[in-house]
Amino acid sequence: MKRKLGDFTGRIGDSLDIPKDLSYRESVLTLTGSREVFIENYKCIRRYQDTCILLLSKENKIQIEGTKLMIVYYTDVEMKITGNICRIIFL
Repeated sequence: MKRKLGDFTGRIGDSLDIPKDLSYRESVLTLTGSREVFIENYKCIRRYQDTCILLLSKENKIQIEGTKLMIVYYTDVEMKITGNICRIIFL
């Protein structure tokens, strides 16, 4: 039931031209070169290593790979990761 309600809310958002990150609660990733990434709308941190950070989002997992990765800050809504980011994978 909750899934159907989310889809319905998303469709209403589409018809009102509301951005998908708000209507569907999609994750938003903002990269600044290969040195930092801001992530919004994630659920939790599943793995935190200096070469790999794995996050859960509403629909999938987000894996950030690189070297010297560090979570600079995080809140219940967003986080900032710095380091040498080589790859971002949606699993």
